[in-house]
Amino acid sequence: MNFINRAFKNVTRRPSKSVLLILTFFLIGNLVIIGLGVSNAAESAKILTRKKMRAVVTYAIDFNKVNRYVESLTDEDEINKFYENYPRVKVEDVSQFLSDPRVRIANSISSNMWYIDSEKTLDFVHLNNTREQNMEDSGGQSCWYDESGGMNCETYQEPVFFVKSNMYPGMIEFEDGGYQVVSGRFYNQKEIDDAEMVCLVSQNLAAANGLSVGDHIRLGTNYLSSYLQRMGVVTEDLDVEFEVIGIYSHNNPLTPDSSNWEYASPFENPDNMIFMPTTSVFMAQLPVQQKTFDYIAQQNPEEEYYSDPDNRPSIENMEKTMYIENATLLLDDPLNVEQFVKDHESSLSQFTSLDANNEEFKRLSKPLDTLSMYANFIVWLVVINAIVIITLVTALTLKTREYEIGVLLSVGASKLKVIGQFFIELALVAVIGFTLSVVSGSLIAKRIGNSVLEAQIATSDLANEEEFGFDYIDIWNTDYSTEISLDDLISEYEVSISPLIIAEIYVLGLGIVLISVIIPSFMIMRYNPKKILMNQN
Repeated sequence: MNFINRAFKNVTRRPSKSVLLILTFFLIGNLVIIGLGVSNAAESAKILTRKKMRAVVTYAIDFNKVNRYVESLTDEDEINKFYENYPRVKVEDVSQFLSDPRVRIANSISSNMWYIDSEKTLDFVHLNNTREQNMEDSGGQSCWYDESGGMNCETYQEPVFFVKSNMYPGMIEFEDGGYQVVSGRFYNQKEIDDAEMVCLVSQNLAAANGLSVGDHIRLGTNYLSSYLQRMGVVTEDLDVEFEVIGIYSHNNPLTPDSSNWEYASPFENPDNMIFMPTTSVFMAQLPVQQKTFDYIAQQNPEEEYYSDPDNRPSIENMEKTMYIENATLLLDDPLNVEQFVKDHESSLSQFTSLDANNEEFKRLSKPLDTLSMYANFIVWLVVINAIVIITLVTALTLKTREYEIGVLLSVGASKLKVIGQFFIELALVAVIGFTLSVVSGSLIAKRIGNSVLEAQIATSDLANEEEFGFDYIDIWNTDYSTEISLDDLISEYEVSISPLIIAEIYVLGLGIVLISVIIPSFMIMRYNPKKILMNQN
């Protein structure tokens, strides 16, 4: 342990040199602390913001790829053939994504406005707003001018229910907690496959009609207009019976305080939303679709599409005639989103894509990325310069202590212990310098970090963007990605010196010391003790 004692004595024996080295390490430590603090704050802000975002990935047709492909075609027949077999999102593709353990729920939503049945057995939840008053005052008349200029009127029925259906069991709305099943259950895969007539209704709709789980309700898929009557549609084709298998509550009420309350239609009231399988919707609308197809085929016998019986809507070609616009996948963790996209990109078909809303996130986080890049650059620049400077100082010091080194080696001290002594000497002053820098760096890092971020944002193209917020309830919206703003990212940005950063400072500092000692020591230790002492004489 003599080499440790010698190290302590050498540090205290040369106070002026030790103070200069402490000051050097103090300045190095401050710069490194500020750089690491700013870099970690920027990365943490991005991670925390991403965690707040809904972990969704949208699988859809990439229309940019489609348009580029069509533009590349020159033959008219090829173009027509492409449009006849237009790419689409397939049920089996989404089912394969569901086999990934990271996927919790898949949403492939269809939305429809439905009506009270012809016997008016089910009432809707009333808003008693201006829109409903206008409905009553108009007398339910729809009027238009014909080609001769004469006015024609007929009684019409306004849709009052909003049917939201999914091709898969469960929904993101329920998984996220915005909607909760308070009685009964959600529909399952068997009910989807068998197109069973089942549904879920809201608590308020159930209360208004005295409904409970197991009851049956009648809904109208449309109203019997003169147009449908010409196609042979009758009331029995429009009225469909469903079993209530679940009753739900929600935290999205439409109240007089909402911006769209006054003129909202009854079907825009979330209380009048009914959930059911997409296959059930298909079966409910099938009689009208078949009669519509038959009527058009009779009126246009020359049309190739309608002359093909395989195109007629039926149970057998249900999947062919049901169009899936896109599918939204809810993952188990927002931090898994980017890796999920990377893992499945290679298996995508030519005209489909996976979108994780990364472009908007990357655009808004650009100031933080730039800040992090500069901070890391400064840290490494300081470290490299520190190694060069400390190595040079150590080399000059060791050159003046060659005689001491020769004596130590000649009396039997190992080269490793001699190097260890020099390392401890330098490490002692480095620890003191870095300890002082932790105190000062923690005080100034936050202020400098915030100032640099403000300057970075001011020079970016995001500085003058305006943000708008509305409380409008859009029942048609099927975009489940979380909207984020620059303020959301900035609110998570906070420069703080954590114990991990302090540990990194000391590890980095001792690494600088080790390299700074080894390089010059190697130049001296290659000689034997006799040669070193002879050179001194």
